[in-house]
Amino acid sequence: MYTGIGDGIVTLDRPTGLKVVEFECAECSRVTAITTDGDEAVLVRTVGPYRGKRWLNVHDGARTTTLTITANAAWTVGVGGLEAATESSGSLSGTGDSVVVYRGTATTARITNSGDGAFVVDVVSGPAGLGLPVDTVGAYDGTVPLEGPAIIQVTSNGTWTVTPR
Repeated sequence: MYTGIGDGIVTLDRPTGLKVVEFECAECSRVTAITTDGDEAVLVRTVGPYRGKRWLNVHDGARTTTLTITANAAWTVGVGGLEAATESSGSLSGTGDSVVVYRGTATTARITNSGDGAFVVDVVSGPAGLGLPVDTVGAYDGTVPLEGPAIIQVTSNGTWTVTPR
């Protein structure tokens, strides 16, 4: 676990391999961001408080050594493996940004979102590779291809569900 107050730089002990980054800045009131020197250049960029999970080094051979934090209050960053993600073989739900591991074998999923901002669902699955089944703004309700098992990253400022079918 890394902690700080205001802007900061975190140097990762293990820069390779798929990671889950959990970031919280509950009292932030201005731009709150995490940028990296890796393939996922911007993990978080919002205004105000933030709490969520993002993936890092999702591409084979990716290497990230530094996280740059932009904040105006106390923050915490946890960096772990997939064990830091929520895991399920059935329906998934949450609020805000998250990384989830779906262990089931469905080929489609009904996905909903109640937020009013960007809503993006990124998926990595063995059969299909890296995909982007949802990329929109605002409320969403639709059925999309989603082959399990899969690692799913949700970007949302509201509540969301993923119901495999």
